[in-house]
Amino acid sequence: MLAGMTYAHTDQLAPTTQPDPAWLGEQIRQLRKLRKLSLQQLSTATGRSIGFLSQLERGKSQPSVSDLNKLASALAVPYSVFFSQAPQHERGLVVRQAHRPVLHYAEGVSDALLSPGFGGELQLMLSRFAPGASSGAQTLTHGGDQGGMVLCGELELWVDEHCHHLQAGDSFSFNSSRPHRYRNPGTVETQVMWAYTVSN
Repeated sequence: MLAGMTYAHTDQLAPTTQPDPAWLGEQIRQLRKLRKLSLQQLSTATGRSIGFLSQLERGKSQPSVSDLNKLASALAVPYSVFFSQAPQHERGLVVRQAHRPVLHYAEGVSDALLSPGFGGELQLMLSRFAPGASSGAQTLTHGGDQGGMVLCGELELWVDEHCHHLQAGDSFSFNSSRPHRYRNPGTVETQVMWAYTVSN
């Protein structure tokens, strides 16, 4: 779901607690790799030195609020993902419903991250499509595999330009290198439980 979409950044409020430096650095590193950005590219996007960013990823530097806002924009994630609400023993293992990071996109689509963090080869998402919302007119192609199940509503799924009209309870799976796109053709919200693999 992440590939090929534009994130609409709306979360600008600073939480009142500082994130753990080691945990924060690991989230930034995982996100940078997920976005396939070099430290140089991230440095250019944020205006911070490569040395600072390298220390930040290793938990050796403390970012300012301004730094985190710039990093969130450069990495296309909500600012709030840098502030874990989970207790130490649950980090990297459990995601509580109230603490899911949510990414809002143009076209009326949002993804709630169900996986505990951005690392690892398997990512789980709960995708919501407003009536008429789609992934856009252009087809998507990227690495890995993906699949899912329609939880409610209906979904038009194009793979190799063949349209599959899916209803609640229907499931699917395909290699992400095949051109694909999707749309909610209905008048109510569609929810899809999505799984995809990430090439690290």
